[in-house]
Amino acid sequence: MSIQNKKLKQFMDELVAQLVAKFPDEVISFVLFGSATTGEWIRGKSDIDCIVIIKNKKLCSQVTECLNKLLLELDSKYNLKLSETCTSYKKTDNFALDLIFKTENKMMFGQPFYVVASDQLDLKGFKIRNDIKIEIGTRTIASLGLFLQRIKNTGIILYGKDIRKEIPTTVPAIEKLKASFNAMLLLMMSFVIFPFSPKSAFSHAIKANFWACDDVLFALDKPLSTTKQEVKEICNLFNKKIDSDHLYQSLDFKKTKDTMNADKWFVLQYVLKSTRFVYGLYGIALKKLFKF
Repeated sequence: MSIQNKKLKQFMDELVAQLVAKFPDEVISFVLFGSATTGEWIRGKSDIDCIVIIKNKKLCSQVTECLNKLLLELDSKYNLKLSETCTSYKKTDNFALDLIFKTENKMMFGQPFYVVASDQLDLKGFKIRNDIKIEIGTRTIASLGLFLQRIKNTGIILYGKDIRKEIPTTVPAIEKLKASFNAMLLLMMSFVIFPFSPKSAFSHAIKANFWACDDVLFALDKPLSTTKQEVKEICNLFNKKIDSDHLYQSLDFKKTKDTMNADKWFVLQYVLKSTRFVYGLYGIALKKLFKF
């Protein structure tokens, strides 16, 4: 895994260097993961995913604020359009839509930086301590196990300690179950967003299909990789039991959605079809997992 986009690499190198200079001896590890490291990152379409581990919990908010400021400054310098793709910075002319995006951000969708102190993060126990919001989320609907497996499989160390080595390969069954909420929440948001922005609803539904593939491979202890490879793996695993055409069509939509003139009826049909696909895939995966 590596950063293949030259400008993105320069952006990340400068961001990390400035952060470390601002907080010397505080940053333990800075890890970049997701599309930025798998060769799937696209300017103006993709965001970034980073986890930053620091020493002092009291500095988490300051480090996060610094990172957000640096992202906006350096995004302007390198023109990567991250301020448009990361949910944290999205702005529209619709108050209701802005409110929805803010809610998504609180639910950890599209957040570029996750800053946590070393004494909060229990990698082997799949827990984050002393943060009520995150702790409640990871104990109920959010799978920290899936989050950590993405880091283990797609992460690259930009600074400091290699935490990937400490992430267990075996994941508790409850973490696998919670992972299924990811795509379901994304689909729910598709329906909520649809009246205000069919285009955003379309993007959410496309992503939900791939997140479902991610969730299922994670539940079956399969390695996570690129979206294209995961789609191929899911189609090979379940063959004629799923709508493979829908999945491959979604892969095409991922590349062309911004140039498509999809009307509301088309988007609604696609969201409904994606909902059927995701729940159907989960059902088939459950049967395979529990062999019934």
